Amino acid sequence: MKTMYRAARVLASILAVAVLAPNLLRAQEDAEKAWTMLFDGKNFGEWQFYFGKAGAENDGTFTVQDGILICSGKPAGYMVTKKSYGNYTLQFDFAFKRPEGLKDEAEFRGNSGCLIHVGENNALGVWPRSIEVQGANRQMGVILPIPRDLKCTRTFDSQALASVLRPIGQFNRIEIEVQGGDMTISINGAVVSTVRDCELTAGPIGIQSEGAETHWKNIRIREK
Repeated sequence: MKTMYRAARVLASILAVAVLAPNLLRAQEDAEKAWTMLFDGKNFGEWQFYFGKAGAENDGTFTVQDGILICSGKPAGYMVTKKSYGNYTLQFDFAFKRPEGLKDEAEFRGNSGCLIHVGENNALGVWPRSIEVQGANRQMGVILPIPRDLKCTRTFDSQALASVLRPIGQFNRIEIEVQGGDMTISINGAVVSTVRDCELTAGPIGIQSEGAETHWKNIRIREK
């Protein structure tokens, strides 16, 4: 009797999985369809460029190689989406080119970042009014308002970053959850920083050129 009962339970479980599987698959497919690629690995159709003054062109600072966005880091400037966004999730994979002979990662000074809610040009040097999600290796995910007196509340968890940060040269997965003036930044699945009550609530998205060679891929957005 017990054997028959167990067999019936196993059969019921199998049937339940068989019934639910198509729905789960469709849900996964729908979730993937909700994402839009901001960089197609071929060209810069969704982007424009700024290098400190109007009319300055992208002369090899940002290039595409084997489907990966390569930023040389020189000169200082940024590429920025043509479209403005307010409520969304942004994901991308980011890595520095590892310098030859680097032995102590604590000595690496490479810098870059992602700009959220890009506004007026030259608010701090070449950088526009925005919220910078820091890309510098030892402070990845730190929030830097541009200009510095831009109003927002921010946090940073250095221990969370240290527990997930990958070696220089390897890609880190960055996710930026944006709800107007509130943001949550995760690196490789761990929340490392937050923004609350930012006075900026919408704008284009920017990628910085800031001295070091950086690599970017799988840049995608899911609007809400």
